[in-house]
Amino acid sequence: MKNSPDVVFDPLEFCDLCFQRGTPNLCETYKANFTKTSSIHFSQQAKLDRLLNNLQVMPRMINRRWNCVMDVSVRKEFLDSLWGIGVSVHTLDDHAKVLTRLYKPEMRKLGNRDSIDLPHLDSWEEFDPKTRSWNQVKVTNKNEKFTAKVSLGNIVKYSNVEGTRYYRINKNGDSVTLVPIERRAAHNIMYTVVEPTIAHWKSDTLGHYALIDLRELDNIPDEILSFLQRLEKKDKRTAGLLVFENDDLDLVRTVLSCIKINLEKSSEAVNMISDKSGMSVQIGNIASERIRVLYDIVKEMGGMIDVKDDHLVISGKRGSTTITFADSDKSVQDGAMTQISVSALEDPSRFSEILFMIKKRLGLLDVSLDSLLAQHWPLTHDSDLQYVIQSAISWYGSNPVLAGKIISENNKLGKIKEWYTKIKEGKIRSSLDTITLGKIIKRLEQR
Repeated sequence: MKNSPDVVFDPLEFCDLCFQRGTPNLCETYKANFTKTSSIHFSQQAKLDRLLNNLQVMPRMINRRWNCVMDVSVRKEFLDSLWGIGVSVHTLDDHAKVLTRLYKPEMRKLGNRDSIDLPHLDSWEEFDPKTRSWNQVKVTNKNEKFTAKVSLGNIVKYSNVEGTRYYRINKNGDSVTLVPIERRAAHNIMYTVVEPTIAHWKSDTLGHYALIDLRELDNIPDEILSFLQRLEKKDKRTAGLLVFENDDLDLVRTVLSCIKINLEKSSEAVNMISDKSGMSVQIGNIASERIRVLYDIVKEMGGMIDVKDDHLVISGKRGSTTITFADSDKSVQDGAMTQISVSALEDPSRFSEILFMIKKRLGLLDVSLDSLLAQHWPLTHDSDLQYVIQSAISWYGSNPVLAGKIISENNKLGKIKEWYTKIKEGKIRSSLDTITLGKIIKRLEQR
């Protein structure tokens, strides 16, 4: 359960309890980012479209789902207006309320330590409420009988190549037994026996944001970590830190208190001002696999590219545009000049917006950018792997040939097969539809 900044959950992965009484029309998957989760009557959709138009927000399809992203400054106005047009929404504030019901900061003491028979000698670990970590269980083998000392009421886990299984230690009469329990239920019990602890947050030097080091939140439940990732402000300048708007700090404090983590302010401050902010980036200093995606897709759209040391000139039916790159947060278009944030080349949704702008401005071929982007996207990080696989799975139902191309183009198939094998062997877990992925791989192997 070690936390890592590279671990990213599907934002809807833990909303099953939220939607037990019905699925809302919209869900706030990330702060000020709303995804359609159920159909909306055409009359209400028309009102929603007018509302977004007034807010100058342009909806788009992400992973074949209707999605709209807006500035945090208009979020409250948007939410207030939704009630007036009868569109239901599940916000991050609503999700926090569900978490406070699931994880209650109650204190329960473990029972005495007692002997228990174990079915295997392999890796057994017991949860430690003081350190919030796992301790190896000392198993003794006598006359081919495996026994260990554990605390009654605690959680133990058994791990092997097939995955990890969780058990609660119960006593029935004189017999101490292992009761199988689901992971989420195990976490619920674990965080009723943990002892209170403290985590610290730091302000940035300008006083705009609150930052928490992920190491301060080691071994928190996936549901809690997922919520924090959905609420945080994404910022590549602060690797290993969770960054929150000051207005959201009370919400963070409330959710962490559910698992008996008290948030206190640190006297230290974090400098978020980059000395390289807005600096021009030479073409040769951009990761070749990222810039290659831009080259290849522009060419497939019928565009011509002239590569210089510090810029590109892309030409089409309606003229040309000059592209420069900068180490900045946003991409900016000014007439025939376009400055692209280097970080946008690592984000499929932002990359797609740039390609759409180029296509529209230069009159290039009207191709499906979503499918092209997925085919050409390189597998540099785990997030790239998740994006490509999810894209293939989404296309499989309507276009299985395209789904196969997405995972096999540009030498991606080997790495994806390796990842799929680890899933089957229980070495890693994923919320993706690995059954459909298996069908795609099998179809490719039968060609």
